[in-house]
Amino acid sequence: METRKISNEYFCRPISLQACIDVVKYRCRQVFFKVIILLFILSSGSLYAQDPQYSQYYASPLLIAPSFAGNSLGSRAFISFRDQWPTVKGAFLTYSVALDNNFYDLNSGLGIVAIRDVAGSARLGTTSLKALYSYRFNVDNEWRIRPGISFSFNQRNIDFNSSRFADMISITGVDNNTIEQPTPPYNYFDAASSVVVYNSTMWFGVCVDHLMRPNQSFTGLNSRIPMTMLQFGGVNFAVNNNVGQSPEIITLHYLLKYSNLYRQFDIGVNWYHAPLLLGFAWRGIPHELNTIDCLIFTVGMGFNNIAFGYSYDFTISKLGPVSGGAHEITISIGFNEGGKSQKRGAIPCPDVVKYKMFGNKESFR
Repeated sequence: METRKISNEYFCRPISLQACIDVVKYRCRQVFFKVIILLFILSSGSLYAQDPQYSQYYASPLLIAPSFAGNSLGSRAFISFRDQWPTVKGAFLTYSVALDNNFYDLNSGLGIVAIRDVAGSARLGTTSLKALYSYRFNVDNEWRIRPGISFSFNQRNIDFNSSRFADMISITGVDNNTIEQPTPPYNYFDAASSVVVYNSTMWFGVCVDHLMRPNQSFTGLNSRIPMTMLQFGGVNFAVNNNVGQSPEIITLHYLLKYSNLYRQFDIGVNWYHAPLLLGFAWRGIPHELNTIDCLIFTVGMGFNNIAFGYSYDFTISKLGPVSGGAHEITISIGFNEGGKSQKRGAIPCPDVVKYKMFGNKESFR
């Protein structure tokens, strides 16, 4: 029942069940959006940390920000592998598997991500399991806002069985008395939030990770992971978008990371003409020579709902080509596409599987 006051007199009138549901949905959207804004305000202090990364970051968009969860025509699966500095012993290996789904009727997207990263001669390993949620606000017929949030369970461990340290070496070989004892895995929880503003041709977003600032120390010391921020965006230019012809699209995109006393800036361009994608990117900040890292070359192929990508990072930092650069392989699969989900607006990032949307005026609603 709803009560209103008119001329100092009260009267009651019934409200339909649908009206009540609409009011609840409206209030929930308001609360969710306020929570996202509050998280960004609380995280506006120190913004540091460094995490596993991919050069083909839009081939694994759920690793950039939870706002990308459900940014599809239906469901998607992603598989990624990165081997960084392969000629350097004990360098970096990263594996990830992700799955998400678009719930059109709820204006929502859900996703799950599993990541395994192994780094250094001590084989420091980090395993993360993430659950992601995003919600789509339709500002008008053109613009959308998509906030998102994620929670993760993380485990860190050190593989001493494959490690050798200086104090273990003697003239007789390995001194068993100095071999490090196994360290039990260390577990912690974390969270991230993001928001993306976009239309059918461009997007801009911000993500703040490590909101819980978990303690990552194996020994109980205070070693909290500082928060990190990502800013990203891009724009698509349709060179050929005629009906009945394969679309030809040029995409400009960038990704800026703030980390511990360190900033990283990726800027690149992709050219796509079905089924081929070619990409080139630069990693580094031009006026800060210590941040210049590599040139990134990418090639991709898309067949129906399956896309393959390969990229090579050519090192131009002081480490030089002796590092072996970095090799990266990605696979994207789209499925369960159909019905109302084909009429929703998607963030137009350079996803090869989704490129068949362009040229279809009904794809963005």
